[in-house]
Amino acid sequence: MGRTPEQFGAWIRGRRTALGLSQSQLAQRAGVSVRGIREIEHGRIPSPDNPSVLRLKAALGLDTEPEPRPEAEPGRAPRFRLDILGPLTLHVAGRRTQPGATKQSSLLALLALHPGTPVSQEEIVDILWEDHPPASSLNMIHTYVTRLRRLLAPAARPGEPSAGVLLRTRAGYLLDPGGDGHGSDAARFTTLASLPEDTDEAYAQAESALRLWRGAVLQDMPSRLREHPSAVTLTRLRLTVLQAYADSALARGTTENALHELRRAADLEPLHEGVHARLMLALAASGEQAAALSLYTALRDRLDDQLGVRPGPELTDAHLRVLRRDLPPPATARTTVSPAPAPSTPPVVPALLPYDAAFFTGRADHLARLDALLPAAGERPAGGSGVCALTGAGGAGKTALAVHWAHRVRDRFPDGQLFVDLRGHSPEGPVRPVEALTRFLLALGVAAEAVPGTPETAADLYRTLAAERRLLVVLDNAVDAEQVRPLLPGGPGCLVLVTSRDRLAGLAARDGARRIGVDVLSPEESRLLLHRTLGAERVDADPRAAAELAHACGHLPLALRIAAANLDHTPWRTLEEQAAELRDGDRLSALSVTGDATTAVRGAFDLSYQALDAPARRMFRLLALVPGPETGLDAAAVVAGLAPAEAAALLERLTAAHMLREHRAGRYRRHDLVALYAAERLRLEETAADRRAASEALYTWLLTATGHCARLLYPGQPPLPPTGTYGDDKGDGGDDKGDGGAGPGDAVPPLRIPDAAAAIRWLDDELPNLAAAVQQAAAERHPASWRLADALRGHSWTRKTAVDWAALGRAALDAARAADEPVAQAAMHNLLGGAELHQSLPHAAIPHFERTLALSEEGGWPEGTAVALTNLASVNWLVGRLTRGAEYLERATEIDRRNGMPDGHPVVLLTLGITLRDLGRLTESLERLRGAERAPRDLGSQHNGILTHANLGRTLYLLGDPARATQHLATALTMVRESGEQGSEAYVLRFQSSLRRDSGDLTTALHMATTATRLFDQDGEEYYRADARIALGSVLLALARPGEADVAYREALKLAEERGADELRARALLGLAAITDLPDREQISRALDIARGTEHLLVQAEALTALAGAELRHGQAAVAVGHAREALAMHRGTGWRRARAETLGILGRAVDATGEEDPAPYRQEASEIFRSLGIPHGDPR
Repeated sequence: MGRTPEQFGAWIRGRRTALGLSQSQLAQRAGVSVRGIREIEHGRIPSPDNPSVLRLKAALGLDTEPEPRPEAEPGRAPRFRLDILGPLTLHVAGRRTQPGATKQSSLLALLALHPGTPVSQEEIVDILWEDHPPASSLNMIHTYVTRLRRLLAPAARPGEPSAGVLLRTRAGYLLDPGGDGHGSDAARFTTLASLPEDTDEAYAQAESALRLWRGAVLQDMPSRLREHPSAVTLTRLRLTVLQAYADSALARGTTENALHELRRAADLEPLHEGVHARLMLALAASGEQAAALSLYTALRDRLDDQLGVRPGPELTDAHLRVLRRDLPPPATARTTVSPAPAPSTPPVVPALLPYDAAFFTGRADHLARLDALLPAAGERPAGGSGVCALTGAGGAGKTALAVHWAHRVRDRFPDGQLFVDLRGHSPEGPVRPVEALTRFLLALGVAAEAVPGTPETAADLYRTLAAERRLLVVLDNAVDAEQVRPLLPGGPGCLVLVTSRDRLAGLAARDGARRIGVDVLSPEESRLLLHRTLGAERVDADPRAAAELAHACGHLPLALRIAAANLDHTPWRTLEEQAAELRDGDRLSALSVTGDATTAVRGAFDLSYQALDAPARRMFRLLALVPGPETGLDAAAVVAGLAPAEAAALLERLTAAHMLREHRAGRYRRHDLVALYAAERLRLEETAADRRAASEALYTWLLTATGHCARLLYPGQPPLPPTGTYGDDKGDGGDDKGDGGAGPGDAVPPLRIPDAAAAIRWLDDELPNLAAAVQQAAAERHPASWRLADALRGHSWTRKTAVDWAALGRAALDAARAADEPVAQAAMHNLLGGAELHQSLPHAAIPHFERTLALSEEGGWPEGTAVALTNLASVNWLVGRLTRGAEYLERATEIDRRNGMPDGHPVVLLTLGITLRDLGRLTESLERLRGAERAPRDLGSQHNGILTHANLGRTLYLLGDPARATQHLATALTMVRESGEQGSEAYVLRFQSSLRRDSGDLTTALHMATTATRLFDQDGEEYYRADARIALGSVLLALARPGEADVAYREALKLAEERGADELRARALLGLAAITDLPDREQISRALDIARGTEHLLVQAEALTALAGAELRHGQAAVAVGHAREALAMHRGTGWRRARAETLGILGRAVDATGEEDPAPYRQEASEIFRSLGIPHGDPR
């Protein structure tokens, strides 16, 4: 008998691993694609005797070797596939099938945990209803079984009834997978994990087994199923297999194969010492020793905080091995196969599509028209533009149609699927294109810190990344064509599907979009939808009532699904009764959108709402108070005054009733119309006092959590001073669980934000809601508006385009003005100044920071005064006013000293050190930077620490101490990589490139300068983009590549002129003048004139030195002497040793040419300086 594809794939992978070949190397040998090898190794090629596989076997030396015998005879194929290692998924007859509503899906999941084994009715009742089963529970189980049998009917053998798949026995219900028992990923996992020997085949099979896991067992099911003993057993087996696999990978030196699985397991098992021990060793063996040590520290702290225990022997031993570097060498050191160049990191393949709509019905014509848009290989999608718009009224099913079709064709877009809800008709307002671009760029693998800061550059990067990819982009709920256009990728392999209530005529006329109207369902499609959701028996028993129900729902898919959910929850209720109540109920015209259809939705909402019990109705109403596009579990608990567990139970009920949608774990969304309905019920049923109390509780909790995150991430950022109820937003991140009372805020959930990483995740999750809360509070003239906005100030610098910070600042500023709060106004002007800097508009930022200064002084807020002075100094530095900036910083330092910081604030000292350096006061600059380095860590963020070490390296380099400069720059780069603060990497690399250039390591210098240029281009700040190009030009010039250097300098000059940065203009001109063999004196003179118009003494002196050298080359030795003497005096005053040595060399040659004096002293001093700098032969350039 033959072996399964999984076994064949494991055999191939084992042989490849034993030979030390990568998939790319094997593909080259065998003449097949890398993707083909990947498919075979994953067991996805059902017929492995084709010519490609024969070539593959020959390349591995397996063409004469017998294949391994299978573990067992495969027998018949499984009847169906039911996967539980992640979300529950069901495939019947080769097609994915939705398992049904929550209770029905839960029953199927329970049976899947016991394949081939009966499950008693008692256990089913316990799992489905816990301690509160309804009297009709056994009848309801029978109903669910009947429906499941209908779903599984295609899996029955010819002549066998559907009951043969799901059997009723004396012991209970039994699910018979048939075949060889491999009808689930759990069964395949158990089989693949069964080889205990440490062989290549066992190693490869373990890898295949671990890749079957898509998440936690039944991760989308209720907790009683996730925590079922059978689920726990599978999880334990996974950990056992993973640890053995990791041990084998470590022994073989192939740790990169195990890192992904270990990281996934560590996230799911945050206290498992065995997993973390192996992850530490794998990280260290991959060259990430710092990350391994950080992992140990974090786990040690968690064990102490949560369990009160110390690390065990396994973890301690791993820690010691990392410290001693007691690690196996990588596989490439032990193989005779010639190594190929390390492959580049594969591009991220985003998969952002939401869940496919359960029981999707009809729309055959729409699906066919969408299918016609699919391009042939290498062709642009039909219609030319690659854009299609589904337009129609709210609730017509546009999103369901788009998502369903996208799931059907996603294999045609192997480079990924992007999805965003543009909230075109949401109470929170539409998503700005730059926010959507930010999400897309993050999904495509761009680091958060590298997302461009302007809409134009973000769109450029997005189109660049999409140009050569086959992407499916779904833009849901667009408000108009202007919102859509920046999100069109433009690549020939991309297809964009837009949904909107707007006709999008402009998108069709200008952009060539093909429009497909989506109206309500036909009567026949409505009947089919009811068939699928309620079952044919119930609908066909009263077809007239079914037709009336569909008519009363306006044939709107959303209304039909809600009505069906009501009937599913009340199986004793007739369709006639439901239709009559829907027809005769009190319909409010306030929710009318387009005629009777939306009114029918209103009636359906009424029935769904009234079917809920009182606690669920109250939760539904109060959720209308939570601003933003979605609701988290903790926010729901706060606004309802409940413990999180109680709130979770109510949210599950609302989800089951289709009043909410859990789009990911613990995050809930509502349809726009449902949100409007909830707001109306809130106004009608809750008193003004109760609404106010719930809002106050929510604001208090948001302030506490946001303030806690701000202190973890930005410890040096001074909060607003306390004033009244909303003064204390400190929070302690502790475990106060409250008493579970019914009043809003009585049962405040604990802040599960233990560290900086958790704080970033929380802020990123909640940022759209926090922005909406600021706007809502501002409209209410509530203090929470400015306090929340101020608490988010630090995060605005790392998420520059995630929300519209200027809009937030303006709204909160209006509220602060209405309250006549000068300190609050100061904080909001500070936020607005930062928003202007995000857009590279320093001149526009200055008035805001000046108002921050004046209002802080007026309100008696010294910390705000110091912040304003520091920001004014930074902006003045950007526009070239260095002396004024230094004065601001000296004033800020005095304020900080009076406020209990005798050495000054590290941010102020850092900024002052940079300013003094550019003023040519290098020794004073070094003193301030060392003060910033010595400052207590709780006063500065990781970002400021990186910048401090980078600037210490830069200043020490200028002062002629390359050894210590190298140490500080290396420390800065290590901090970047340990913290993930990628936004500072370019800053460090730009300084390092100059150091490497001067030491003669031009290859490394070029790599660093090129990387810095690329990273700064992603950030979009013209100043640093120009500066990086000047550094790149100097390295290219040293490499004797004048043509490329010319391009770099000219690009720098253009950026500097656009930015108005005169010192960069001067430096770019100096670079251009040095390209030719005979330096351009006119260009250097122009640079000198520009430099003298600035306060950048170092640039002035550099220009004088260049002019002296040019005059000497042109035979004007006497003129050169004058310029050189002036430059030398300036260099002696600043302390810039390398420039002094270069000037001494020029002066020596010039006086030698004139015969005025002996050149020997100048030459000797220059030689001594060059030697001390490690440049024994002078300027290597």
